[in-house]
Amino acid sequence: MTAKTRKHAAPPRYDEAFKAGAVRMVTVQGRPSREVAAELGICIDTLRSWLRNAGAPSPGQADRQNRDAKRLRELEAENRALRKRIEEKDEVIDVLKKSVGILSKP
Repeated sequence: MTAKTRKHAAPPRYDEAFKAGAVRMVTVQGRPSREVAAELGICIDTLRSWLRNAGAPSPGQADRQNRDAKRLRELEAENRALRKRIEEKDEVIDVLKKSVGILSKP
């Protein structure tokens, strides 16, 4: 008799540290789940199940939260930069007002 051949190999077994690291990359580091799955060479569905088992938000929800947090940081940085420019312009205006005041005094 011939030995039976399997069409597909059994899925690899990952240790808990590997799973926790993958979950941390998505939840703590804020990286997109698809990117993490590709980098680690695992199926996105596998990563999704690990996230679900860890009680983390779904990858789509986590990705949206990460995008929102990134956008918020960008807007806050832009806000700080604009406030600084306004302060600089106010200083220039004050200097100009004082110089006009000095010139107009008899």
